Amino acid sequence: MITVFGKFLRDLRHLHTELLREMADNLGVSPAFLSGVESGKKGIPQGWPEALQSIYKLTPTQRDALQKAVDESQRTVTIDLTSQSGERRGLAVALARTFHDLSDEQLELIKKTMFSVKKRGNES
Repeated sequence: MITVFGKFLRDLRHLHTELLREMADNLGVSPAFLSGVESGKKGIPQGWPEALQSIYKLTPTQRDALQKAVDESQRTVTIDLTSQSGERRGLAVALARTFHDLSDEQLELIKKTMFSVKKRGNES
């Protein structure tokens, strides 16, 4: 099943009138690998969002769409908790452990809280 990221890649390729092989060459991978990422059979390689921004000179709107596509297409998330306190590590693990049990309303509340913190952090 094609992911939002896969659709973004395809649309970007078509916008630049590139064949699969050309985009694969630009990203330093085989066409088969790129096809796997586009189709959702392979995960998003680390560094690709930055590479796509650089190679294709994405506009701010395109960068936002790319970030949204990455966020909605990730299968797993790794959080480096090395420098975090025990309380913060415990909270992150508890969230991961109970994530599937959260209601849509609870997730929306967490999302609103996260984005309000992010906005306040950007104002500093």
